[in-house]
Amino acid sequence: MKLYQALTQVTLNNQMVDDLPDFAIKAILEKPLTFSPSTLYHYIDTVLKSGSHHDENNLKFVTDAIYITENFNFKATDFEQYAQSFEERVTLARQIVADLNRHVSVNLDLNKHEFQLVFVD
Repeated sequence: MKLYQALTQVTLNNQMVDDLPDFAIKAILEKPLTFSPSTLYHYIDTVLKSGSHHDENNLKFVTDAIYITENFNFKATDFEQYAQSFEERVTLARQIVADLNRHVSVNLDLNKHEFQLVFVD
């Protein structure tokens, strides 16, 4: 699955894992992400409905950098610091798309209270 799917479709006891205070998100990867999984989760949370089918969401917010550049309100998020100019918004949107479309496997380690994202780079 892709990272954006893992962040929007994997739940534990009907709660998104990032919303569980006693669970940590651990990324297991070789090539680093541009943004932390939590930052990406908060972005996804503002543009997609959690648990929704593809046809119920505007997936251009995770697949189309130009669409993100033109339609996302960067000033309403933590991304504001990275997106002062148009060129910075384009770069930021490309980085968001690259991160969210990486392939992952998901492991829930109940003993360690970890939501493990195992990237298949």
